[in-house]
Amino acid sequence: MSAPSDRRRTTLGYLLYDAFGLALTAVGGALLPLLRRTRHGRGIDERLGRVPRGARGLARPLWLHAASVGEVLSMEPLIRELRRHRPDLPIIVSTTSWTGRNTAEERLGADGVLLLPLDIRWIVRRVVRLLRPRMLVIVETEIWPTLIREVAASGAPVAMVSGRLSAAAIGRYRRLGWFLAGVLGRFSLFVMQTEEDAARLRAVGAPAERIRVVGSLKFARDTATGPPRPSGARLSLPRDRPVFVAASTQPGEEAMVLDAAAALWAIEPRTLLVIAPRRPARFAEVVELVAARGLAFERRSESGRHVAPSTQVYVLDTLGELAEAFPSARGVFVGGTTGAIGGHNVLEPAVFARAVAFGPDTRNVEFAAEALLAAGGATRVADAAGLAAEWSRLLADPELAARMGQAARAVVERQSAVAERTAEALLPFLDRNDVDVEPDHP
Repeated sequence: MSAPSDRRRTTLGYLLYDAFGLALTAVGGALLPLLRRTRHGRGIDERLGRVPRGARGLARPLWLHAASVGEVLSMEPLIRELRRHRPDLPIIVSTTSWTGRNTAEERLGADGVLLLPLDIRWIVRRVVRLLRPRMLVIVETEIWPTLIREVAASGAPVAMVSGRLSAAAIGRYRRLGWFLAGVLGRFSLFVMQTEEDAARLRAVGAPAERIRVVGSLKFARDTATGPPRPSGARLSLPRDRPVFVAASTQPGEEAMVLDAAAALWAIEPRTLLVIAPRRPARFAEVVELVAARGLAFERRSESGRHVAPSTQVYVLDTLGELAEAFPSARGVFVGGTTGAIGGHNVLEPAVFARAVAFGPDTRNVEFAAEALLAAGGATRVADAAGLAAEWSRLLADPELAARMGQAARAVVERQSAVAERTAEALLPFLDRNDVDVEPDHP
C-alpha cells in the first residue's frame, strides 16, 4: 500500500471515529442529567473536559496516563527517577478509572491529577490546549486515537512505556490495521516489556525504529524503597499465626480459596485466610459467601486494630491496603488467573519475598509469571485441590516458603533498573521539547 493511500485510510478512520464521537455527544447530552444521578456520573465533569484547578497553569507539564490502580502504582518508581533527573518538571497524571484517580492523588505526589477526558475531539482538544503538555506518556497499552492525535498535533511527543500486547489482542488489532498503523505512527517512542511484545507491536504497524525493549515497570515498583515494612505494620495481622492471602480475586476464585483453606484449617485451625476481592462492588457478595459457609470472619472496614484469635477469614474490603497484607503471608494466591481475565499483578507479593501461586490463565502477565516459575518463586495451580496442596506444603515447611519468597524477590530485584532505563529513554524527548511549540491544527 502506498504512503498516500495509508494517509487516506487513516484520515477516513479518524473521520469515522469523530463521527461516532459526535453521535455519542448528542445522545450523552440528552442523558447527562440522568447520568449525574448515578454512580457513573462521578467525575463526569472531568470526563467532559473540566481540568481541576491543581492541573491548570503549569509550565509545560509532563502528562502521564494510566488506566487504573495497578498501572498507577507502577508509575511510582518512574516518577521517582524522573524527579531525580528533572526535579523542577511539573507532572500531571490522568487515569481511566475513579479508583485509579484516588490512588494517584494519594500515592504519586503529582502536581495535578484528573480523569482522562472522553476520547471525543472537541473535549480532548480543549484539555490539551489547557494543559499544554511537554510530552504525553501512556503506561502499558491504552490506545486513545483522538488523545494521541491531538497531543501529537500540539507539537508534543507521545510515548508508550511498559508497553505490552498480548497474543490474544493481535487478531483484534489486525482487523483495525488500516487505521491503527496511522495512530501508532504518531508515537515518538515505544518502550516495551518484552521482545514478544515488541514483535507483536511491529506486526500491527508500529514503526520498528521507534521501539525499545526495557521491561515492566511493575518489576521496578518498590524495589528502590528498601526492605518491606514489618509484618502487618498497618493492618496489624497476627505474627503468631500462619497467614495466607488471596489477592485481587475475581468471581469463582473466592470459593476456590475457601475450599483450599479448609484443608489448612484441618491441619492448623489457627490459620488465617485474608481475601482481597479485586472490585469494591463485590465486597458485600464475598462477605455473604464467607458467612454462608459458617466461618468466623471479620471485615477490614469494620474491624478494630487487631484480628480476633477466633477469626478464620479476614475480608480486605478497603482500597490501597493489599500490599500491607503481603509481609505477613506464608503464601499468596494472585487472582484473575483461573478464568478469562488473563491474570493480575503476580509481582506484587514477590516484592515482599512471598511465595506466589496463580492459576492457569496468566496471559496478561506471562513474562512475569514465567520468570517467577523458572526461578522457583511461584507455583501454577489448576484448581482448589492444587492450591490446597501447595499451601499445605508451605504450612508444613516455613523454610520452603522462605526460600520460594527469596527466589521471587530475586526476580524482582534483577529488574529493578527498569524505571531508570525507562526514564533514560524519555529524557531526550523531554529535553528536546523544552521550548513552546505551536499546534499544527487550527
